[in-house]
Amino acid sequence: MALRAVTFDYWDTLYDGATKSERVVLRQGAIRKLLADIGREIADDDFVALYRASGAEAERWWREEHRGYTTQERIRWLLARVNVERPADCRHVAAAERAVDDALVAHPAPLLPGAGDGVARLASAFTLAIVSDTGFASGRAQDRLLERDQLLAFFAATVYSMDIGHAKPRPEPFAAALRALGTAPAETIHVGDNEHTDVRGALKAGMRAVRVDFVRAGGPSEAEFVARSFEELVTYLLSQRGA
Repeated sequence: MALRAVTFDYWDTLYDGATKSERVVLRQGAIRKLLADIGREIADDDFVALYRASGAEAERWWREEHRGYTTQERIRWLLARVNVERPADCRHVAAAERAVDDALVAHPAPLLPGAGDGVARLASAFTLAIVSDTGFASGRAQDRLLERDQLLAFFAATVYSMDIGHAKPRPEPFAAALRALGTAPAETIHVGDNEHTDVRGALKAGMRAVRVDFVRAGGPSEAEFVARSFEELVTYLLSQRGA
């Protein structure tokens, strides 16, 4: 079947996924404020250890459980470690969630070289979507970066693990994107940097897969093509229009 649609991973595919220390400072400040506002301040060393533990647990949710967790789930896990339970409508938790998202926008991840022009060129030939696993910040924050860089309008859909409840390589995120695009798996290519979650996940869902080694070399791949620059990626995908 001819290629009709392309889905993109987000981190280390479109945007540099490296953690910024300034972003971490803002997020830690938001959690500290939350604890202070509810009368549960803790010592500095204990707080840092707790914050890091919450990150490790979130990584485990993603890596081992393939779980699409939310910002609030990570915050509430952290609160539970200090024996705090807050109501579902807690305004202090909601404020911390917003601050975590705002930190991504205040210290935004840069687009990878060629990503902006490449997406614009591909949007003239294919229907595009995002299929991304979210971290601490929400999919709404990731959309804000796309909008800031004038890319959001090029995507017919943005599918984030936090909204689906499952992360790649599970089939649910890919299936959600295919439903939104209205395309068959065989006429849709997924593009991403992770061999396990992006390539194998897409192939298992019946889609085609391209891996990008923009940030790091990924070794052998089951993908039909491995691109080392956005120019290589665009050239390959455009060659598949009638394939």
